[in-house]
Amino acid sequence: MLETLELTAIGILSFFGMEFLARFLHKYVMHGALWFLHEDHHRKKQAELEKNDAFGIIFAGIAILLIVEWLRTGNPLPFAVAVGMTAYGAAYAFVHDMIIHDRHLHLRSWGLRHQPFRELILVHDVHHRDGRGNWGFLLVIRGIDKIPEEARQKT
Repeated sequence: MLETLELTAIGILSFFGMEFLARFLHKYVMHGALWFLHEDHHRKKQAELEKNDAFGIIFAGIAILLIVEWLRTGNPLPFAVAVGMTAYGAAYAFVHDMIIHDRHLHLRSWGLRHQPFRELILVHDVHHRDGRGNWGFLLVIRGIDKIPEEARQKT
């Protein structure tokens, strides 16, 4: 049986793993075969509801299936993964939707005043301006993401 510390580590790894899975899916699926679902996310003005929100619903469904598997089998591993996925989804909704894209709670101006969020906003803006590159949602990865000069400047 997995110990609490191991399950916690699996949840944390699942959270960060979701960022890399999301980067891959964003580049090759959202900007590929499922562009018709993602394209409304690239409009100048973000709506309260978008077709792009279907991706969150899909991942929530997967997390729910993992929780059902845990309940069915008693194996805590699927539950730990579901917790990591759900935490990533909550962070995505808060950081990416509300801070970066100014949806729902409209926190972009607040985010621009706080350096870690400012950098993330400006890096993500490069993706929306160029339509490519900077595929991540929650993390800026130096050496992978194109970081604009204004993001390096302290506020």
